[in-house]
Amino acid sequence: MNGRKRGFTQRELRILRNLSEEQIEKMRGVRFWRNLDFFLYLALVVLIALAVRNFFFEPIRVEGDSMIPTLFDGEHMFVEKMSYWYNEPARGEIIICYYPGYTACCVKRVIGLPGEEVRVADGVILINGRPLNESAYWSGTIYGDMESVIVGEKEVFVVGDNRNGSKDSRNVSVGCIPYNKIVGKARAVIWPLSEIRTFSEVNYE
Repeated sequence: MNGRKRGFTQRELRILRNLSEEQIEKMRGVRFWRNLDFFLYLALVVLIALAVRNFFFEPIRVEGDSMIPTLFDGEHMFVEKMSYWYNEPARGEIIICYYPGYTACCVKRVIGLPGEEVRVADGVILINGRPLNESAYWSGTIYGDMESVIVGEKEVFVVGDNRNGSKDSRNVSVGCIPYNKIVGKARAVIWPLSEIRTFSEVNYE
């Protein structure tokens, strides 16, 4: 016997080629299903994230100075949206809402509740004729008076903590805010890290 190696016959080459093609097709199929699984998983994660953002929680950036000294321009708030599914807004709460004709949301404090008379006179806000003690977040004098406004059913009267630098329910173009225009309740400042803080409940007694 000599050491010469025998080459593949044409029939053997054809069989090997067919096996190779079958294996490639199988791998393509596995790769397709793996890719499909990944994209379905990615789509599910995106849908869950969007659902959480739209219905449960959302970070919102403060724009402007209307809520000084409680909130400052550029800070990011943690806004929770579930409270008002089963509770009505309460006086003193900081809410995110939409004004009539606005496409951007606004952050304000709830002052007047359904059925109440709200008026501004002698530098203070009067609720049903009684001065509102706002010393927890405001210590200045409000410039300009406002005639009495009766808050409608399922509405709130909102103002900015920077009383003399806020466009709010005192402005006739804004007025009282319907419940269905309220996005959620601001719970805390989450950015920048050096300014992280929560909002405490206000006692008006």
